[in-house]
Amino acid sequence: MVGHDGHRGWVYYLAVKPSLRHKSIASSLMSAAEQWLRDLGVVKVQLMVRDENQQALGFFDKIGYEVNDVKVLSHWLT
Repeated sequence: MVGHDGHRGWVYYLAVKPSLRHKSIASSLMSAAEQWLRDLGVVKVQLMVRDENQQALGFFDKIGYEVNDVKVLSHWLT
């Protein structure tokens, strides 16, 4: 799932079924998401990955994403 807030693009979810991984599906999905954002004039895309998800971190590093020093805050509404 990808969207934008009028300034930055956000990739909210990227998932590939485990049995279909390593077939360039994630790369194709990210390329399409990035192109959609470019077409809208968005110049930066951001996403969040949990520290323990080393597979995803490795994937995003491989396609040119970098870690930023940002704190993510949350508040449970229960």
